[in-house]
Amino acid sequence: MKIGYMYKMHAYPPKGGNHVHALELVQGFLKAGHQVCVLDDPTMPGASNFSGNSTDDLQAFIANIDVLYIRIDARYLGEWSEVGACMEMAGNRPIVWEINAPANETLAFSWLGGRRLNVSESWLKRLKRWVHATRKMPGIKKEESLRRNLAKRVDSAICVSTALKEYAVNTLGIANATVLPNGGPLISEEEINLRRQKRTNDRFTVFYSGSAIYPWQGLDYLSAAIRLAEDQAPDIRFLLAVNQHSDSVPTGRNVKVVQGLNREQILDAICSADACVALHPEYFWSPYRFHGSPMKLFEYTACGTAIVTSDRGQMAELIEHGTNGLLCTDAPENILAQLMTLRDDPELARRLGFAGWQMIQNGRSWADNVSTTLDTFTRLLEAKER
Repeated sequence: MKIGYMYKMHAYPPKGGNHVHALELVQGFLKAGHQVCVLDDPTMPGASNFSGNSTDDLQAFIANIDVLYIRIDARYLGEWSEVGACMEMAGNRPIVWEINAPANETLAFSWLGGRRLNVSESWLKRLKRWVHATRKMPGIKKEESLRRNLAKRVDSAICVSTALKEYAVNTLGIANATVLPNGGPLISEEEINLRRQKRTNDRFTVFYSGSAIYPWQGLDYLSAAIRLAEDQAPDIRFLLAVNQHSDSVPTGRNVKVVQGLNREQILDAICSADACVALHPEYFWSPYRFHGSPMKLFEYTACGTAIVTSDRGQMAELIEHGTNGLLCTDAPENILAQLMTLRDDPELARRLGFAGWQMIQNGRSWADNVSTTLDTFTRLLEAKER
């Protein structure tokens, strides 16, 4: 099978969850014996890269594929003309959308950017947020209209959450939609133990990986819990791996911040930690409240480390409190209480970590995602041939 994958980024080496997603799928497709063509990404190992600079380039890309797979996220298709052009050129080839976000995800910057948990904002700051969000609404409506129009030609949607399946079916009109959350790497117990041997600090360590500038990463929630821990649990050490520094990154005697770790270093840090946190705020402006599939959730559990995560959305669907992780509210007191539970009960932390690892091993790995995605492509190709 010749797969054309459009995702509009240079994915290697991976710098974020979107890069990891593209990289894992492409490498999985290649490992399964298929050919992969990408558009405007010369970094992707093993793939055939095509330029999108001209109509001839796009036609060459389409001529070399059997199925067209397109990443849909918060970035506007209205600013990515190659999508519509390639879909029009695709002819009878199956078209599948990989849906990661509705257009209104862009409002996260309006409503959450720069916010501090438990710090009341002035009426002027709230007014500025409202104005910022209001100005985005026409663009969002225009983008969703374009998506609905293009979606008429889509044969199937692979959605990273149940909320996004609802979006695909009810908003975009794509009846053939499947839920397929992000995956985690398959890491053996032996490899985890080898990575854990690199640990150099004996203090109970809580690990966070994410961006310091994206408000949906929940860093403000963790920051509030860290401030509480200075007095209530001073023995807990927080290790924060961020892509860039900002004034939102917490500081203190119980915090260490590292920047620019590569993926192997991230996996080492996860395996060496006693607990990991994946905190995500509610999107109160959205009918879905939360629609994401947090990559860190899967990488943490793949490494067999106990997690504390928000009790909403996909986190609450995959994590059963006390069985394969701990769920928390947004309150810093509750976040810290869950971490202290793990600190005070090492056997519980071990059991939760192992159960999370088993979840990845038993159906939630990238290998499983690749297999399900390829099955979708195969069914569509067979249906076209009948």
